[in-house]
Amino acid sequence: VAYVGRKRLGPISPSLAMAIAWADVVHVHQIETFLTDQCVLIARLFGKKVFLTDHAGGDRNFNRRLGTVDRATGLLLVSHFNARGYRKWASKVRVIHGGADPARFRPLPGLARMEKVLYAGRLIPYKGIHHLIEGVHPETAVILAGESYHAEYRAYLDVVSQGRNVTFLGPLMGEDLVRTYNTSAVSVLPSVETDMYGKNYPKSEILGLVLLEAMACETPVVASRIGGMMELVVDGETGLGVPPGDSAALGEAVERLLGDEKLAREMGRAGRARVAANFTWAAVARRCVAAYAGDLGEEIPDA
Repeated sequence: VAYVGRKRLGPISPSLAMAIAWADVVHVHQIETFLTDQCVLIARLFGKKVFLTDHAGGDRNFNRRLGTVDRATGLLLVSHFNARGYRKWASKVRVIHGGADPARFRPLPGLARMEKVLYAGRLIPYKGIHHLIEGVHPETAVILAGESYHAEYRAYLDVVSQGRNVTFLGPLMGEDLVRTYNTSAVSVLPSVETDMYGKNYPKSEILGLVLLEAMACETPVVASRIGGMMELVVDGETGLGVPPGDSAALGEAVERLLGDEKLAREMGRAGRARVAANFTWAAVARRCVAAYAGDLGEEIPDA
């Protein structure tokens, strides 16, 4: 499904072609979808520049058969990790990390940070949430803020939470989410590349926007050293990185921040400063506009 402004357009819609014909530049968010194939073909038919951004999802598509990526003007990718999968098109690539709005995600005066650990995001296996629950001390308060999309895994989380101080809040939005970041001592994203069921996710975390949201609220973070997450987190300065799937290391990092308020406060402040300097949506927009004008071509590191 495509959106132009607030208008929802189906994948086979004359309005979609009309919108593309009207546009100066077409920027499609998601690569591996049939809708993307159509947008690229229509944009090229009308002689429009068309840019693609990968968000690691997708569904049935004809990318390879139609040469969708070959036809694109540029690839605006959200991390250097993500870019490594597109080396063939390095001359078209520009890495533009995602962002957070520091006016919305901000420290809230008068709110005390409590000794609790926050996970914000979907409750799905590759997020590695059970490693957080198993890794921290049983009395440590763990808050899970997110919607479940996997019934079996949700049931497993109930099992591993028994005898522990775990609260399932459900999804949080708006100021409720901002307040929860502000009252948490640390925010954790413990994602893995292979889940407990043996399924592999080579793109499990190509970035990790919740890390930027937490950092903007001056909440220190702990993240697995996979994907693009450590491009956001400066290990030892704005948060701590841990090996993926290592419950003991994850628990140790969390307990370190819970036990050292000064360190946690310093990391929180450094995190917000890093977001303000590098990862605002205004900066993202400026970088996209520069790419639309031809600022493309990225040296893609091996790791």
